[in-house]
Amino acid sequence: MARWLVVTVLAAAVTGGRCEPLVRVTNAPHNSLVMDADTLHFIHPKGEAHVRWGLTLPEGAEGSPCGEGDSCLDFSVAKVVVTTEDHCQKVAWTSPVDGGLAELRDCVLLEGHWYGGGQQARQPWPLEKHPRKETAFVTSDMLQDRVHLYGGVSEAYWVSSQGVAVRVEEQTPLFLRVPDTNGDFKADELCLSARHERPFAAAPGSPLTLTYFLCSADDVRKVHETTFPKFFSLPEGTPDSRMMQHPIWSTWAEYSAQVNDSRVLDFARGVSEHGFNNSQVEIDDNWETCYGEAVFSPDRFPDPRAMVDQLHSEGFRVTLWVHPFINNNCPSFTFADQQGYLAKDASGTTQLTHWWNGKEAGLVDFTNAEAAAWWAQRLLDLQQQTGMDSFKFDAGESSWLPENYTLQVDERFWPNIYSTKYMETVTQFGNMIEARVGHKTQHFPVFIRMLDKDSTWNYDNGLKTLVSSLLHSGLLGYPFVLPDMIGGNAYGGRPSKELFVRWAQANAFMPALQFSVLPWEYDEEVTELCREVTRLHSEYTPLLLSLAQEATISVAPMMRPTWWLCPTLEECLTADQQFLVGDDLLVAPVVRYINAHTLDVVLPPGEWQQAGTGTVTSGPTTVTVANITLNTLVYFTRVMV
Repeated sequence: MARWLVVTVLAAAVTGGRCEPLVRVTNAPHNSLVMDADTLHFIHPKGEAHVRWGLTLPEGAEGSPCGEGDSCLDFSVAKVVVTTEDHCQKVAWTSPVDGGLAELRDCVLLEGHWYGGGQQARQPWPLEKHPRKETAFVTSDMLQDRVHLYGGVSEAYWVSSQGVAVRVEEQTPLFLRVPDTNGDFKADELCLSARHERPFAAAPGSPLTLTYFLCSADDVRKVHETTFPKFFSLPEGTPDSRMMQHPIWSTWAEYSAQVNDSRVLDFARGVSEHGFNNSQVEIDDNWETCYGEAVFSPDRFPDPRAMVDQLHSEGFRVTLWVHPFINNNCPSFTFADQQGYLAKDASGTTQLTHWWNGKEAGLVDFTNAEAAAWWAQRLLDLQQQTGMDSFKFDAGESSWLPENYTLQVDERFWPNIYSTKYMETVTQFGNMIEARVGHKTQHFPVFIRMLDKDSTWNYDNGLKTLVSSLLHSGLLGYPFVLPDMIGGNAYGGRPSKELFVRWAQANAFMPALQFSVLPWEYDEEVTELCREVTRLHSEYTPLLLSLAQEATISVAPMMRPTWWLCPTLEECLTADQQFLVGDDLLVAPVVRYINAHTLDVVLPPGEWQQAGTGTVTSGPTTVTVANITLNTLVYFTRVMV
């Protein structure tokens, strides 16, 4: 018996008061796709999803069969081909260059709860909590424009509580809108538009395409488990174990760009003197003679080798902040420009960009293999000269490309391929690095850092987005999450005592810890509470390492949404301030300062014991934890029966 039964029906008329289907494609036993005059019905055993299709076709356009895929309709100005693949159906729109459309657009209705897509400053969980205006779906520094831009860890991949997944093909020049269509302040649609507009590019004579997959399974977990491996890879190893066990200590929040060798040494000694362990000390901004020169400033670091040797003797490894820019007043800019190593326009002229430390800078073109090798060799030479252990690789988002740019790869993959190539270059330095971008790079066994957090309690990139950002990265296949600095970046001043402690506690069970605001600058209570966080994190490191290893063979994230264990329960699907560490540890950080003496926690099925008490509760249920004080960490362990 054939696996697929495919029937194509053409009917533009209304018969008996109802629209007859234009297309019907059956993909037994998984799903069927029925396309009527307005709506694409994606029907599977557990439900039905809906897509408003062909939204840019001329009014009254009629399709005729075109004999491609499992079913095909040609509207002259565009055609749509439907093809079954595994448990998915592929919907591929194409519009010709001559006489075609300037835009293709379909909108998926956000029925149920949705997760995935682009990293956001107000990271919602689930997705529909935060409508979004249209923007090009490219890796960006979202803090440059929080309303429009997505972040550096972004994949055109979404899953829903209805057991439906959506994946947009990489070659689609995707503009994404997530609108609120009925005024209830929640998003109602995922609108997928394709246009040959900047920042995307098209080879001469290339048709406009919009291609996406609709996939199905019984629930949100199962559709993720079956769909993710179809489009993405798993990590090929695990990050450095010491980075997972002990805190990273970064000079950034303490010294900003006012760093020098004596301050680095004092910073490290403070860590030891106050009884903290370390994975490494990280020298952040402004160590170079000029941004992008990759040479230590002799004024601030007269003998970097001696400094590194001293830190090594005191039990510290040393890492260095690095970025892909070269300011145009640097000697290396002239060389890189002459060699063609910087992003340039179609005429071959280097184009300048601007970034937070330079109004006029070149951007190293990592799609140019020779440029990438030159840039990497400078860092290898620096390691050889100074004994530096590794690097913190900043930026790498495609939004830093100049307005007029070309890349040395297939135009269909511009500009996101820039982030992919950047990661291919930096991961040559091993598993002790950290970076902040991820696009089709799930296979690299390195920590991916959350973008800079603000030192606030709120949902606008503050503490309340820490858990949702963690879950978002894990769902997209980046399980080795490095939360940003404990307490945030302190751009508006040092966080309050309570905010700092709650932030540290929220990090306790995450894959790694990173301090930059120093605990002992508060008082002894804060210092001891933070020491306790590091002790607890170290105690659970064997579990973290085991889960990291599991992530190399399973799509299960290290840190899992509550719905991982209860994928059909409403309370689990909307729980955004708690997470599972594996399947047997549930963590619920205290992330508010008003009424912070109680906390509601959603328990999945099973028997769960609250830490520090003998109380065992049967789930699924919601419990209220009471009598919370500043030293309370709320977490539950599964009781095996």
